[in-house]
Amino acid sequence: MFNTVLMHKFIISNINKKNSPCIYDSWENHLGAYFSEDGSAIFKLFTFSNVKSVKLEIKCKNKKIQTFDMSIISDNIWQIILPKGKIKHSDRYRFVIEFDNGEIIKVKDPCSMHQEAYFKWSKIYNHSFFEWTDKKWTCSEDTRRVSRLANEENKLSKVKSLSIYELHIGTFTKEGTFKSAKNKLKEVAEDLKFNAIEIMPVENTYSFNWGYDGVDKYAPNHTYGHPDDLKELIDYAHNLGLNVIMDIVPNHLGPDIAQLTKTGPYIECNNCFGYKFNFEKECSESVRDFITGAALNWLINYHCDGLRVDMTKFMCSDYTMKQLVAEVNFHAPHTFLIAEDGRDNDPRVIKPFSKEEINENNNKHIDFINKIKSNKVVLSNLGFDSEWDFLFHKQIAASVLGSWDCRIKNLNNFDFTLRDAQERVKYAMSHDEIGNIDGTRLITKIVAKELQLEKNMCKTTGLICQKAAHAAHKILVELISGRLDEKSDKQRKDFYNSLLVQVDFPVEQVYFAYLTAIKKHKLVLGKVYSIPGPKMVFQGDESANLSYFKFFRKFSTGKEKYLLEKGYEPGLSAFLDSKLTAVDVCPKYEKINNDVKIYMRDLNILCAENNALQSGSIDKTIVHELSDIHAIYLSGTDDEIFSISNFSKQSYYKNYGILFPKGIWKEVLNSDDVKYSGSGKYHNTELGTESYKYISIPAYSILFFKRID
Repeated sequence: MFNTVLMHKFIISNINKKNSPCIYDSWENHLGAYFSEDGSAIFKLFTFSNVKSVKLEIKCKNKKIQTFDMSIISDNIWQIILPKGKIKHSDRYRFVIEFDNGEIIKVKDPCSMHQEAYFKWSKIYNHSFFEWTDKKWTCSEDTRRVSRLANEENKLSKVKSLSIYELHIGTFTKEGTFKSAKNKLKEVAEDLKFNAIEIMPVENTYSFNWGYDGVDKYAPNHTYGHPDDLKELIDYAHNLGLNVIMDIVPNHLGPDIAQLTKTGPYIECNNCFGYKFNFEKECSESVRDFITGAALNWLINYHCDGLRVDMTKFMCSDYTMKQLVAEVNFHAPHTFLIAEDGRDNDPRVIKPFSKEEINENNNKHIDFINKIKSNKVVLSNLGFDSEWDFLFHKQIAASVLGSWDCRIKNLNNFDFTLRDAQERVKYAMSHDEIGNIDGTRLITKIVAKELQLEKNMCKTTGLICQKAAHAAHKILVELISGRLDEKSDKQRKDFYNSLLVQVDFPVEQVYFAYLTAIKKHKLVLGKVYSIPGPKMVFQGDESANLSYFKFFRKFSTGKEKYLLEKGYEPGLSAFLDSKLTAVDVCPKYEKINNDVKIYMRDLNILCAENNALQSGSIDKTIVHELSDIHAIYLSGTDDEIFSISNFSKQSYYKNYGILFPKGIWKEVLNSDDVKYSGSGKYHNTELGTESYKYISIPAYSILFFKRID
């Protein structure tokens, strides 16, 4: 079992474990290959029950191969411990499995922590060799660190304070490496004022990929760099005050899975994403340990502060979800877990463990894990610290697009949804809603609606909404590069014809549609930040970047399915199109991009400076359905915020009446401010004590007021 083989070395100060100055146990992965403190190397392999013998082969740097017999230590688990000096850091190894029928296969380590080629040798990796510089952070002495155990005593930041910047290593920079991403983090932390990054999965896929088709669950994708490069990135992030959330995928493996199915009973069947893990059938205990160990690997060996756990409902095992939470809470108690569950905000997902289920004693913890493995625990509380809020995203997208994913614009429905959003991660669009639909961003989708491209395009085969979005993207690229202005009337008409667009839109009309989309984009970002709890922005949206984010991966087979689904070829060209640097911007539009960045920075500052926007309570909401006005009143420990949003095209100048909470209020942020590329015409001066106030509020905007008396 998992805990009986862990090597514990708890670093305890004069206070209890919850407030220990260092959260990281001296944990060693119980499967795979790792070095112990005395320099010996431990190898463990989980395999089939009909295995006759397992040998370990080591290829040293002189290319000489040494062979060692392994011993079975428990059900289907084989082990060998090599004394110090028998194998060194970065030496190659593999397992040779002989079955009862005489068949012999040679396989890489399923828990390989450094894997450069799919069918070849694994490399043993000594995590203790890397010299970290984030001791103050990991010892919870830096109050910018977000912890699930944050309280008044330790002064750490709460999970509700998260302002997350979601990024993809391969497209975040032109180079697409851990090292180049590190060089850009200063902008995220210091210029934009985010306090966390969420890294889309880096589980090894051997090629360009979103990361959700990972094969090696413990090894960083070698095309992004060495494992040390990832550690340097995380170390640097901590020194900038950025929490690091790693995206992991426990619900399936990618299509390049042949070796794992030959190695052991890791896989049960297929699900809608790929090969589903065997979490519930025979031998599932070790498979649960395999995925739990992968989670602990990122938290402990790579110093990640939290995990975003991909599509947990497709694990089809709430017991495994609960085991993962229990193990993480025990072995890395300050870290936090965010589920992408997808069961319409099932309250069980983020309901905390009961007092009886929280154990600081090792023996009691082992007993609890055994109960979970025997499926003898309640599943009414799975214990995640937060989850992605699908319902909020769908309602906010519908509010600016008119309709989205079977939702239509309805501020009363939106108002009902946000009351359940405080504990969950709120966002406008993530990588999924951009890439899995048509590859275009919210701004592009809005422009397609503004220009009514679905009506104004030639009828063709395939999804017309996708073709309209792709046409809108190409029109916008011509606009913001300055090339649309330079076209003659004939060239412009020919350009639209090439896109199957039947209307010759003048530049002014496209420009107006773009500005409208920018207003709506700022409104949506502001709305995300107007609700307490964790928030998230996808890379590029902080600056109204218009680059595609398409689904992409290297294919051996199956590419045609994605081509039909998404309306574009998801290969190398999709990967290159998705780089944040893929779209040229002329100075006129570069200024708009920079102004939106300033807006994003000011939203983060406003959130950081006001407890009401982090851990506050929603005391009141107002819906004016006929005028499309929505307002939220928040109270924090020592501040109060009142935000008012206008989802209509109608502007009001000192003549919109709305009931304010009592007190004197000051406008502290206006999305239409000239410094955010707005008009600057609709500011509100200090508002007096009268309850019913007449304010200015521009079309498609959000205003934040703070009570000053």
